[in-house]
Amino acid sequence: MVDVKYSARRAVWEVLNQFKAEKQDASLLIDKFSAKTENRAAVIDITFGVIRNSIFIDNFISQISGRPTKNIQPKLVNCLRIAVYELVFTEQAQYAIVNEAVELAKQTGSKKASGFINAVLRKVVASIKNKNAKLSETDSKKTLPLTSEAGCEFTIEILPAEKKDKAEYLSRAFSLPLWLIELWISQFGYEKAKNVCFASNRRPSIYARPNRLKTTAEELINVLKSENVDCEIVEQYKMVKLNKTGNIAQLESFKNGLFTIQDLTASSVVSFLNPQSGWKIFDICAAPGTKTTHIAEMADDKELVTATDIDDSRLHKINENVNRLGVKSVKILSYNDFLKESSKLIPVEAVLLDVPCSNTGVLAKRAEVRLRLDKKQIHEIAKIQSQLLESASKFISKGGRICYSTCSILNEENNEIVNNFLKNHKEFSLEKEKLTLPSAASIDCDGGYAAVIMRK
Repeated sequence: MVDVKYSARRAVWEVLNQFKAEKQDASLLIDKFSAKTENRAAVIDITFGVIRNSIFIDNFISQISGRPTKNIQPKLVNCLRIAVYELVFTEQAQYAIVNEAVELAKQTGSKKASGFINAVLRKVVASIKNKNAKLSETDSKKTLPLTSEAGCEFTIEILPAEKKDKAEYLSRAFSLPLWLIELWISQFGYEKAKNVCFASNRRPSIYARPNRLKTTAEELINVLKSENVDCEIVEQYKMVKLNKTGNIAQLESFKNGLFTIQDLTASSVVSFLNPQSGWKIFDICAAPGTKTTHIAEMADDKELVTATDIDDSRLHKINENVNRLGVKSVKILSYNDFLKESSKLIPVEAVLLDVPCSNTGVLAKRAEVRLRLDKKQIHEIAKIQSQLLESASKFISKGGRICYSTCSILNEENNEIVNNFLKNHKEFSLEKEKLTLPSAASIDCDGGYAAVIMRK
């Protein structure tokens, strides 16, 4: 039940007080606490804003307060994190932000808490000089970049000099692990790496992929507008960008299976494979079924798509999507049953292998990843990816194809996996591949990689 007195900031505070990055995603906690407030969108925006910018925010709090955040009571730190995020990154009224942070601090039971919060935030407010300063006209040490042209200028130095240590500058400015920034710079060069940082910290847009079994992008636009959804067509992808949505799951068009929510880059993977009617296809890492249903839609629901996932607990997500969209050609199997039955179905014309990965291309959407990913994990993930590709190769007919895809932008998980596979399997060749970097343009997108490998 919604409590009109239970504000979005209070809900965010409750989320952050329980959130453990190494154990969970924030989305489940958001669902729990946003149900108590009228402004779910604000809860999502502030929560993920705090997480995306956590390194900068915590360093800034330590600098302004004179105390490392680890020496401040966790619930008070979260009061400050919420307020600093809003003061620096949003246009909300300063007095309202500070006042509510002080009120939240009182909930901790400490008499001194509210005074401490008030004193720190007054210093924060005093340190902000210009929230829309041109980056070309300001000192990089005093300006936090928010877009490629503008940022928040402070009266004090809050970052290292950009020209002196580029990797450290990007890490501190965009709250991303230093080792990851260094990898990006080595792969893409500094300017492209900087653009990836902007894209990784953007507020990602929401895109709807029309269910071509039931509608078109042009028809979907009209339906959504009749439900008071502000939206526009993205012609290149034949998808619909949802600008203001409310609760998507409550839309009749969503319930009736007229569309699926999917990023532009992710939506291009199945098109890259280009499945044909009459093919038999395995989708081996299928959950939650977004790409599985796309395969079925592209082939007019006439081909056999066998979907499985090594995590059986996620199979219900595939089933939910298949049922909601009205897809008939998908057969869902537990992983053990798939291993037993696959021998009856092989060889198949195609395998979609959307492997588990580091998620380095989707950091804007999966903000928590930056807080728990380390360099050693990449090597372990790459081993699993190689094993999955090796297994998938055994299912393919002559002339058949594997579409290997990730939502990572790291070479170690992408073309290095594919190239090593091809060195050891001369019966396969690379048909095509593409790497998409995340973008913060007006038509924004996540990053990812896809390669189509053909058995000769």
